[in-house]
Amino acid sequence: MLGIIKGDIRYEALSRMVPSIISNELSDFLDIDSLLLPFNGIDEYYNIKQSNINLLDILKQNDIKMIFVGNANNKLKELCLAKKIGLIELLKAPEFVMENARLTAMGVIYYLGQKNIAISDLKIIILGYGNIGYALAELLKAYRCKFSIYANTIEEAKFIRLQGYTLADFKDFDIVVNTIPKNLDWDYSIFKDKQIIDVASAPYGFDIDKIYEVGIKYEIISAIPSKFAPTSAAKIIKNYIEKYL
Repeated sequence: MLGIIKGDIRYEALSRMVPSIISNELSDFLDIDSLLLPFNGIDEYYNIKQSNINLLDILKQNDIKMIFVGNANNKLKELCLAKKIGLIELLKAPEFVMENARLTAMGVIYYLGQKNIAISDLKIIILGYGNIGYALAELLKAYRCKFSIYANTIEEAKFIRLQGYTLADFKDFDIVVNTIPKNLDWDYSIFKDKQIIDVASAPYGFDIDKIYEVGIKYEIISAIPSKFAPTSAAKIIKNYIEKYL
C-alpha cells in the first residue's frame, strides 16, 4: 500500500488511481510499505515539508521499503541508506523530468492562450534550452509563433542552432518565458514594458528587487502541471512509481 502525504491537487488525483492512503495525519498511515513525499522532501529534522508529520514517526509504525520524492537532501539519503529503504528521486529520472517538462510547456501555452491575442501574433523569448525550453520551443513552432531562445551555455547555443531556431537578441519581443533557475546578470532596462513569465524553480531567473525598481510586469508561475492538468500530472507520477511498486 502506498502512503501519500497530501500535497497539491495532483496527489489527490493520484490517490484515486492507485491503492493508497492520502493524508496529513500520522494516525492514518498504517500498513503502508511505500511512501510518496512532497517533491521537496524533508527538512534537517526529518519533518515532512507541507505537513505536520515527522518521517521518523511514520517509519516507527510501518515497514517502509520504498520512498519516492522529488529531490532528496542528505538527511533523507542517509536515513534510507541506514534503514535499507529504497529511495527514488523523481526529479533525477530523465524520463519523468521530460514528461513533466512537456506538461509544463503545454501549461505555458494554455496560459498564453488566455490573452485576447493569438499565440501566433506574440513575439516570445525563451530563456534557457533545457527540458522545458526544448518542449516549449516545439509547441511554439507548431503554433507558428515568432520566438527566439536565449542560450545559457555554449552547448545550449549549439543545439538551438542545430534545431534551426534563432538565438535571442532582445531587440523585438513582447513576452519572456524564463526556464533558468538562476539570477543572471541582466541589463534590466531591456525588459521595461515587457511581460516576464517565470516557470523556473527557485531562485528563479530574476532579482525581484531590481524587477520592481524598473517596473517590469513579472509573474512566477509554479507547479504548472498540477494547476494546468492535475490528472495528467498524476498519471506521469503513477506511470513512473509503478515500476517500483
